[in-house]
Amino acid sequence: MHKDKSLKKEEYKLLEVGRCENCGGILKDAGVGIYVCSQCGHETLSPFGKVKKYIQENGPDNAYNISQATGVPVSRIDKFLREGRIEIPDGSDCYITCEMCGTDIRYGRYCPACATKLKKELSSALVATEIGEVPKKNGKMRYMDTDERKLSNKDTRKR
Repeated sequence: MHKDKSLKKEEYKLLEVGRCENCGGILKDAGVGIYVCSQCGHETLSPFGKVKKYIQENGPDNAYNISQATGVPVSRIDKFLREGRIEIPDGSDCYITCEMCGTDIRYGRYCPACATKLKKELSSALVATEIGEVPKKNGKMRYMDTDERKLSNKDTRKR
């Protein structure tokens, strides 16, 4: 991979995932936490890749055991659960809890009841004039009537 001069320094760093610990070759993203060296083919796993591989090979387990086996901190595993990237199976002895009410959930941040409540609160917090409208093609500029809060059909453009 050659360095493209048109790319900014930060953009270039995003393209290069990392270097192989065996040969120093460039790692390429093979998907879902797996990186493969372009030179020697060595496979490297991200923290998520390690957790995913452990679960695939050993089945469901608690966060402490997964952490001990993979070296991924329990807090990072909890983050994966909160993001919905992994989930706790039904019938487990232990679950994570909803951040609002504390009820047991298998993944995510909120239980369905609290998510619905949050959604309603957020939508009621918005004033109608704060919600924009998707533009129509070839539409004309209009202004908002301040008394009635209705759209006026007067064209503000001069021809």
